[in-house]
Amino acid sequence: MEVKHWLIVYDIRDTKRLVKVSKCMESYAWRIQKSVFESSATTETIGRLKRELERIIDAEEDFILFFEICERDFQKKEKFGKMNNQNDKIIDEDYAIL
Repeated sequence: MEVKHWLIVYDIRDTKRLVKVSKCMESYAWRIQKSVFESSATTETIGRLKRELERIIDAEEDFILFFEICERDFQKKEKFGKMNNQNDKIIDEDYAIL
């Protein structure tokens, strides 16, 4: 199975759903900003994540966007700000420019 790179962003209108989505996302991806995550995962894994998220969100009020990023573009990303050395994760109060 091929691992692909993903950028996932969301806007969740309800605090309870937001907490659930955030916890779900943290088990599949690493946080870039409060509602922006990056992941390296197979299509099957992302499909599992999508199914879990569909059970949490209200499709009338919330949205989640998945961007598949090709390896070539993924290698072009630039990061600014303080970095946590583990898994190249960005600390919550910082940001990244992709």
